Amino acid sequence: MKSLQTVASIALLALCLQAANAQVINFKKCPGEEKCTINEVSITPCPEADEGRACTVYRNSNVSITFDFTPEFNANELTADVSWTQPAIDLPFVGMDTAACNYTSCPVESGKRQTYAYNLPIKKSYPPKQYDVKWKLISENKDTCCLIVQINITKKTKRT
Repeated sequence: MKSLQTVASIALLALCLQAANAQVINFKKCPGEEKCTINEVSITPCPEADEGRACTVYRNSNVSITFDFTPEFNANELTADVSWTQPAIDLPFVGMDTAACNYTSCPVESGKRQTYAYNLPIKKSYPPKQYDVKWKLISENKDTCCLIVQINITKKTKRT
């Protein structure tokens, strides 16, 4: 029993330390989004957040995205749909786990604030440029929580 408490304490400490390093970023609501409130969005690492700029992320690395949301619907399951969004078309973000309940608690209850947290790999094959990324959580009844964040994918450069 004591070792279970120790493990739980260490896990809670690690979560608190990660939250302390998270950078709250600017985001946009998706057009037409009415059934969900996005309370706060964080990307780690993102030192540019303090200046309100797009997060610079490096190819062949990982970033963590976390957002707090309050749905105005009930759902047993959620699916994550992430895409590079452009005015004419959304291109799916290939290779991510779409089972959103692996990253937030389900079932979802209307009016109950909760957190979604995902570790996002930035593949070496992604072209360096600034992107708008649309992140949607979709219920089995097609209700959504949706936000758009900007990231700037770049190559790591060697320091001289």
